Amino acid sequence: MMSFNTCSILWTVLFCFGLPSGVFGQHIQKETVGGKTYAVIYADSLAGAAQWGSGVKMMRDGTTIRHQVSKGNGANLSVNDRIPFRFIVASEDVGNNDENWMVAQGVNDGGRDDNPYFTTTADTGCRLYGKSGQPGAGRTWRVPTQRELQLMWMFREAIGVIYKDKPMEEAGKAKRYWTSTEKGTDNAWFFDFTPGKPHCDTQDRRTATGMVRCVSDY
Repeated sequence: MMSFNTCSILWTVLFCFGLPSGVFGQHIQKETVGGKTYAVIYADSLAGAAQWGSGVKMMRDGTTIRHQVSKGNGANLSVNDRIPFRFIVASEDVGNNDENWMVAQGVNDGGRDDNPYFTTTADTGCRLYGKSGQPGAGRTWRVPTQRELQLMWMFREAIGVIYKDKPMEEAGKAKRYWTSTEKGTDNAWFFDFTPGKPHCDTQDRRTATGMVRCVSDY
């Protein structure tokens, strides 16, 4: 596991996200998948109770299964409880701190949808990113869960090396990334990647704006 330079940074991660028990040995690799080069994050050394096995479906109707921190919405799987064995990080951002959570998810083009199963969808955000003619064409992409974005922040420097022209953390630039994890009925979690000022909190998923670095199941 990567080490932290200060206790305050470590506390930020623990306070906002928490860590599954037995966490150790996560790593990131540069790999060629389907003819394209990607950053791939592995969690294969996590305790079994903190890891999703292969074949678990994290998506429904082209979006991440709707979920809260500690439970699913309706009959949805509690996807935030664990980390996939491995997942692919997209090579660029979607949005420029100008998309609300519903747009980033690919649910609609700016309104609200209180249905717990995302029965309506739109070609926006991570859904659009994987469409033909788009940068992520050839794969299905989704908004990372809260725990996945935690690992992406931990490996932000390595992601910046692999995607040197489009890093997630950039000097002097505030980048507020959405997670797919909701809180209550109106809010969703985000993580601000501003260098030296990591910050996470929740904001209104319908009216607040942010960006997303999509992920794809390997």
